[in-house]
Amino acid sequence: MINFSNYLDKGGIIFSLLLIFSVIAVAIIIYKFFEIFLFSNVNFNNFLKELDHSKDLNDFKETIFSGSSSAKNIFLIDLIKILESNSKIEKNIELEILLETEFRKVQRLLPTLEIIAQASPLIGLLGTVLGMIDSFNELELGGSLVDPSILAGGIWTALLTTAMGLIVAIPALICHYFFEKSLYNQQRILELFLTKLSKKI
Repeated sequence: MINFSNYLDKGGIIFSLLLIFSVIAVAIIIYKFFEIFLFSNVNFNNFLKELDHSKDLNDFKETIFSGSSSAKNIFLIDLIKILESNSKIEKNIELEILLETEFRKVQRLLPTLEIIAQASPLIGLLGTVLGMIDSFNELELGGSLVDPSILAGGIWTALLTTAMGLIVAIPALICHYFFEKSLYNQQRILELFLTKLSKKI
């Protein structure tokens, strides 16, 4: 039974690098999960319902100010400031900027997760190729005197990095897909919210 320290020793720098990637990927996944699904500061679905039931812009402003928890939201404060401005053109432009900013906040760190998901298998494959080169070099130097168990051990060590690369990449790729899908749905709600709000101002 090989313990974790032996994996680090046999995997070398490539294995250590993939281990760092795995720690970063797990941290990003946990952070984005809480940000997107649990601690989303702005519920645009509720905003759309309130907007549909509001008679006019003033009624909508009173509705979103009525909730004490919502009134503390920075996004809502900025939204109210925009709605209270005079120029309709300025309102539309500032609303687009505000919603785009809100969307970009949720989009942070996803490119990093995507890079980890795509690069990890390649880095693992690089480790395997380097390990195989080393194993066949040993075979060439030893000729017929090479112990097959030693050669098998070298190949096992080489394949270790590929396995680690896949272990890192598969969960990162799956989570990145679901986060991207969630952000796409959020973006559609934002665009619908902006369209409806623009008609009332």
